Amino acid sequence: MEEGKRLSRWRGWDLVERALLGLTFGCFVLTAALIAAVGLKALLETAAPQTVAVCLTLPCLLLAGVAALCRRTRQDAGRRFGLPLFLGTLVLKGAFVILTDTQPVSDFKMLYETAQWLAEGPVPLTALEYFVRWPYQSWFVAYMAGLMELFGADVLFFKLVNALASALTGVLVYALARRFASEGGARGAALLYACYPGTWLLVPVLTNQHLSELLLLLALWLYTAPAAGKRRLALAGAAGAALALGNAFRPVAAVALAAAGCLLVLEILRERREGWRAVGTALTRFFLLAAAYAVLMWGFGQAVRLSGLNAYGLGSSCPEWKFVCGLNEETCGGYSKKDAQQVFGGGDPRAEARKLIVQRLSVPPDRLAKLAWDKIEKLWGRCETLEWTVTENVAEALDRSGIPGGAEQVVRMVQRASSGCYVWCFLLAAGGAAALRSGARSWEAAQLLALASLAYFGVHLFIEVQVRYRLL
Repeated sequence: MEEGKRLSRWRGWDLVERALLGLTFGCFVLTAALIAAVGLKALLETAAPQTVAVCLTLPCLLLAGVAALCRRTRQDAGRRFGLPLFLGTLVLKGAFVILTDTQPVSDFKMLYETAQWLAEGPVPLTALEYFVRWPYQSWFVAYMAGLMELFGADVLFFKLVNALASALTGVLVYALARRFASEGGARGAALLYACYPGTWLLVPVLTNQHLSELLLLLALWLYTAPAAGKRRLALAGAAGAALALGNAFRPVAAVALAAAGCLLVLEILRERREGWRAVGTALTRFFLLAAAYAVLMWGFGQAVRLSGLNAYGLGSSCPEWKFVCGLNEETCGGYSKKDAQQVFGGGDPRAEARKLIVQRLSVPPDRLAKLAWDKIEKLWGRCETLEWTVTENVAEALDRSGIPGGAEQVVRMVQRASSGCYVWCFLLAAGGAAALRSGARSWEAAQLLALASLAYFGVHLFIEVQVRYRLL
């Protein structure tokens, strides 16, 4: 009788685990399908029906070609694909940044010029109000300044580094997909990522996204590596280190940590069958990930302070600012000069920001729901933003090239082609998640990717949105 009770209890926990897994992948499927739907809606609203048909058909033909190319591949043939994928992507994207004479504008220009100033001699960044408000940008500026001192790096140098980071990211897409998909499926995903125009458009832009996203994916790859014993624990610590370094460039590690925390719950439910020792290993892995991340982030912040670079370290003078922007109905979750003046115009910025947040959260629920929907359409549905890539000098060159319609027509064509491809990306993501079955070679890699994606989607319902943020 006792044995029957014990088996019944195990079955109960099995049902809980299955329910949570179903919820995770069900939410991912719905989210990916929603993104595809808002992308299609935006495309239909901005282009003629025949243009929409072309924008959807051409990526479909590309996908069919990729599928045919990747269909018959041996599962152990990965090493013969990873290197050509990396070299091919690097050469093509390197050529693209050389041919596209994009110049830094807006904040990118300011950060680059600050790095030039810093490279000439050690100076405190707090001399500029920008770095008092946003100290976390100090690491990226110091990185650029260091490369300028060591190699005489210029704009083209940093563009080529972006191309390198993008090529390595493509390899990680492939490496992660191989853990739960077939060899052909993983190759298809990597080639689709490499071909998608959105992965090209920000390569010539001096943004901190490329290195941050590469390191975040590296952390996910390390954390889900199939290993056992001490090596598995060491990889968790290494993942925390990669996450911290990526977060120093751009603070997005919170979504990966949140995903790993949710994965821990699933791991405990799964590992309980093996006893408390296995549960303890799962807890230790997560602790090592979080501890390595926290210790290194603290160390990076202290290094920035002690070096005299920025007395405020790598934090933010007003962490609430992202929520102030994200809850702004007038700008649909975007930046507002009016908000900036109210928050940073005098007094306590955090107190002012909290007042605005409370005020904006106190509106009727239907308005909050409308804002969330508008932000989904803005971030995930709109065409790719080319203003950072097709800068004034690039637009003038396109106008002089003799292309019918000049820069305006090129921008329109690229945006619509990107939208068509984007719709297919997320339809395939939804279908792929729906088709997954437990027991894959590294089932937890699929879970962690789904959880991190959901966390990234969810947090942007509340914080500032820009179209370029969707690259991750």
